[in-house]
Amino acid sequence: MAESTGLTDFENVRLDAIRMIDCQGESHQFHFQLRLLGDRIALDGFELRGEIPAGFRFQVIGEADDDVFVLLGRLVERIRRALSVRHIDFHERQIIDSTVRGRIEWDESQAAHLPLVVVDGRQVSWNDLGRMLMSMEGWQFRLDLADPSEEL
Repeated sequence: MAESTGLTDFENVRLDAIRMIDCQGESHQFHFQLRLLGDRIALDGFELRGEIPAGFRFQVIGEADDDVFVLLGRLVERIRRALSVRHIDFHERQIIDSTVRGRIEWDESQAAHLPLVVVDGRQVSWNDLGRMLMSMEGWQFRLDLADPSEEL
């Protein structure tokens, strides 16, 4: 890809995984992947469950000639901000402070085409999220959808 776009000095840097602690003292290990997307690069940070990416996932996009370590610094800061907030009390199974941020995924366990959401790095079924929302029956809501590289 680099050669076909004329980026002869592009280097696919391998980055070591890092461990970060969330606001509840839980440890999360993040792995990184750098991808060339034509004239741009994507740096992904993600947790693994076994060999499969799962849990928290983050992404920053930069220009192909950007310093990878500057992008890594931006990504680590984004991860740090996300880990500093908890949106769901999983013990009480309720939403904290009326805001939920997460990611939409496919729920393989459902025969119907239902989404699965990942909030605070944990999978939450569509039905479970619906039950948590029912404690706020009558309230208004706003649903903002954003590209994985954007911060909410």
